[in-house]
Amino acid sequence: MGDSTSPSSFTILATGQIECAQIPNCTNAYLKFQFVAGEDWQLLDGLEEGITQAARVPEGRDGVLVWNFPIDITYKTTNAFGWPQLVVAVYGLDMFGRDVIKGYGCMHLPMSAGRYDLNLRLFRPRSASVLQSFTSWMTGMPAEFADPKFPSYGEGREVTRVQSGGQVKVQINLITKDMDMFGYVDGSGRDPAMATQM
Repeated sequence: MGDSTSPSSFTILATGQIECAQIPNCTNAYLKFQFVAGEDWQLLDGLEEGITQAARVPEGRDGVLVWNFPIDITYKTTNAFGWPQLVVAVYGLDMFGRDVIKGYGCMHLPMSAGRYDLNLRLFRPRSASVLQSFTSWMTGMPAEFADPKFPSYGEGREVTRVQSGGQVKVQINLITKDMDMFGYVDGSGRDPAMATQM
């Protein structure tokens, strides 16, 4: 007799916060974020995208932009392919008060249950030519990606010219449910197959 209570999918729950950022020559910025997951991943709860409040570095401080913006998302799937990624884009004001890109970043959510303090490195695209660099400098509009999800794609990134642009600190608490039923070990040390072999 088969087990009729077998789960039809496994679930991951990620909570935490986008804490702060350190970005060279940036004293006022906000952050747009979105989660990008594969086709087999279904959103159960939470927001897949959002925008933080603007943060300003206080005078005489160490250059940290503090957001402490909460994140909370739950997915279910039967397949680990397309594991969710957090994609961020930080925008700040230039000397004319215009919103300009300060940096993009992307990282996969952790694959094991636990609490994580992560540093997400930022980068920004560089102009493809000297003429574009000059035009960008004259207009005050630096190069940016047309598709905000571009940092999460593998295809095409190897030919993109970028420069480093600081980092964002993210704190994530990850919980997994029923991964072992689909043959995945979540790294928590609770793998029942291993326990029965000992």
